Amino acid sequence: MDQETAERIRQGWRAELGAPAAFLGSGRHVHLRTEDDPARAGWVGVVTLGDATCVSLPATAPAWLHDLRRRDQDADLTEPAVVATVIGPVEQFVGPATQAFLDPTAVRAHDRPQVEFIPAGHDAVRRLATACGRRDAEESGILAVDSSVAVRQVAGRVVAASGYRVWHGRLAHLSVLVDPAHRGRVPQWRVRRTLLASRQIARSLGFEELGRQATYKLALPWSSPVSSPS
Repeated sequence: MDQETAERIRQGWRAELGAPAAFLGSGRHVHLRTEDDPARAGWVGVVTLGDATCVSLPATAPAWLHDLRRRDQDADLTEPAVVATVIGPVEQFVGPATQAFLDPTAVRAHDRPQVEFIPAGHDAVRRLATACGRRDAEESGILAVDSSVAVRQVAGRVVAASGYRVWHGRLAHLSVLVDPAHRGRVPQWRVRRTLLASRQIARSLGFEELGRQATYKLALPWSSPVSSPS
């Protein structure tokens, strides 16, 4: 992937995280959120792009967490087992996911008459989200897109949907959701790391894996881990 496209990706993530100093060089950047939605209290976000990582901490994070700027630099904080050792007990963990991006010059447009377009938030997409379950639906982000939604129907029922949400005028954040009975036929750009088949499909279409992502809610009360790897 060319450097201009890679920088667009980094810029989009800086804007999304509200962390202008993230991904400016290799290593880890710890970002303390100044304003937080109460629903995000206690949640830590980790995004890795290439050899650069941004750890996004809630405004109420204890001081010892800020030391992640200097300690355990080689620890992969998108891995649940590593997080449990370096940071401490986790109440909820979303991910880890692999991020793949497609170079705009590699996009190939094809005529696909079996694909239809419907408005974002259409009842048919909501029914698909219900069929897939809350966790998969939320992880896909399909109900938050602001584009039209491309859908594939079988016997009058939507079994796959894809759309995107524009991030700060720089990135098209692609969402894909597929009915469990029809998976393995449609590529996804962001998937849980363990879903090797979906990752392979994305690569075959030209998507390049450039990053990792995880979000977790620390168990309260927060306390410093007894020990951490050197």
